[in-house]
Amino acid sequence: MCGFAGFVDRSERLADPRAVLRAMADAVKHRGPDGEGFFQDTARGVGIAHRRLAILDRTPAAAQPMTSPDGRWVLAYNGELWNHPELRAELCAAGSPVSESTGDTATLVALLAARGIEATLPALDGMFAFAALDRHEGMLWLARDRFGVKPCFWGWAEDRHGAPVFVFGSELRALTACPTFRNTVSPFALANALGMLCPQGADGVYDGVHALEPGCAVGLDLGTGLVVHRQWFDLRAAARAARAEGEWTDRASALTALGELVDAAVSRRLQSDVPVGAFLSGGIDSSLVASAIARAGGAPLRTFTLGFADQRYDERPRARTVAAALGAEHHESTIADVDLPELAEDAIAAFDVPFADSSALPTLALARAARGSVGVVLSGEGGDEFFAGYERHVRMHALARWNRRVPAFARARVAGALELIGGDTWDRTLAPVAPWLPAGLRRSQRGRLVHKLAGALRASDDESLWRALLSAWPDPSLAIRALPTDAWRAHGHRATQVSGLPPDEEGFTDELLLRDQTLYLPCDTLTKLDRATMECGLEAREPLLDARLFRFAWRIPHAWRTGTGGGKGLLRELAAARLPAPARVIASAPKQGFGVPLRSWLSGPLAGWADDLLSPTRLDPRGVLDGEVVRAALARARAGDESAAAQAWAACCVARWCEHAAIDSSRVRRA
Repeated sequence: MCGFAGFVDRSERLADPRAVLRAMADAVKHRGPDGEGFFQDTARGVGIAHRRLAILDRTPAAAQPMTSPDGRWVLAYNGELWNHPELRAELCAAGSPVSESTGDTATLVALLAARGIEATLPALDGMFAFAALDRHEGMLWLARDRFGVKPCFWGWAEDRHGAPVFVFGSELRALTACPTFRNTVSPFALANALGMLCPQGADGVYDGVHALEPGCAVGLDLGTGLVVHRQWFDLRAAARAARAEGEWTDRASALTALGELVDAAVSRRLQSDVPVGAFLSGGIDSSLVASAIARAGGAPLRTFTLGFADQRYDERPRARTVAAALGAEHHESTIADVDLPELAEDAIAAFDVPFADSSALPTLALARAARGSVGVVLSGEGGDEFFAGYERHVRMHALARWNRRVPAFARARVAGALELIGGDTWDRTLAPVAPWLPAGLRRSQRGRLVHKLAGALRASDDESLWRALLSAWPDPSLAIRALPTDAWRAHGHRATQVSGLPPDEEGFTDELLLRDQTLYLPCDTLTKLDRATMECGLEAREPLLDARLFRFAWRIPHAWRTGTGGGKGLLRELAAARLPAPARVIASAPKQGFGVPLRSWLSGPLAGWADDLLSPTRLDPRGVLDGEVVRAALARARAGDESAAAQAWAACCVARWCEHAAIDSSRVRRA
């Protein structure tokens, strides 16, 4: 895992290109603490920098940027290719030269030389983002993996004083390190950060800058300055193709095939020249991954779990049970209240984009704890998005159907009654009857979920319902000074409305899964894991985000998607079959998620930090957020409103990000 950055300065705007390249590389040095490398083609104005995290082939032979044996391609690469041994064997059999490095970078650059960019990308099985310069054709290519595990940004650095400079990198902070970068911030990106807790899709945080979408590549013609776009993997088309192969009909055969696919995916991701461990929450996904590591044998299984003093959010008991059953070397850590303000600061600073998913705090703390023992961790991301593990996959269609049948005024009255009762009161009230409640309400944060339900009851249509269930702010434009409400309503749904929600239950759930796979997974889940682990130089790998498992999941009949405890019916069944007896209880346990006691934190250990950050003297002069609106959300949170706690936290994250990025009202485009 690494970081890369660079520019193409066709108009010679940069006074000291080498110094600029150094600054851009330094902006992502946390991604690669083990080394650095630079390439410049002064005649074409090209600069490419690389920061190395040495995982495979830790020798100098694997240093980057790496040039192909024929001298045509220069590559700066971030990621891992699981099938690089097979690809290398194919190259050698065909007589194609490969460098002496045994790592996957050498395989990739040799493959580019042998086959070119168009044929190379579909052959890759891995997580990656890279910049590749074709010196013969005069093209600079940027590419990203199928599911968006590794990030890549590109665009034009503009300061109104001349021709823009083309800039790119693993993180936005690399682009903003270019001295000509004075691009304005999109108010819609800030709205999505407040509402959906992160920017959405290819919409850039800055005008003129884009997140390269999963399964895509862009090429810059160094002669003309024109940009070409290629979609080398279409997730929706791949899902349709998998479904066209035919659904599984024999459950026992499907379960056997699923187990084999999980084992193979985990085995491929154990390739490493540094110690490997696993994040273990005690949930279905991470437990199956840990179990597969144990089945593979080899090095001792090391597992890592983070816990809380608040038992409603504490994952340690379940994780401890699973780890003991698997014979793991288990490590537990906690977050002390006194450390929370510093952790909040570090978590926000770890993200180059405005990011407000509060689970970033425990993810960062867990990554730091694991980094002391291992250099690579396997994690369970992808299980929920591929196998229908979220509560919305199981129950949202029924809620949408109910909303259509019940008049809006009646739903509004019910919603108002639900909101009158504070989150803590709901938690206490529902606790005695939790075993008989729907799976999502058996776990912690029952009050927050009830308040979410209240917001969903007010939805005017299926699209509004979807946003109500996922969005922290019903109307984030109210908190952003540069974004009138009518402009947000006209534009705000575009980034997330991929296609309409079908009326039938199976089609409805399919669309929810596709939205999660194309938006929520790369924009939230994988962004969180990438930045939190890269902050401390730890490589995370996600075995369940495997192309074969993706195809398998889309062949599962709709009736098999649920099971005792909630969604992910087949994964639950596999866990019940594979885990040793003491740990099998998790197969029927409701999903817990990596939640945090956010409302109590904002009223307790984070109270002073939040008050200062959102204070009139600190927040209001910047002119980005409406201070009265966000301070009112903080007050509601402290009065017991769980939904307002998420809103206040999102406001804190956006406000602090603006400070880090030196953004005030003059740098935010008015919609």
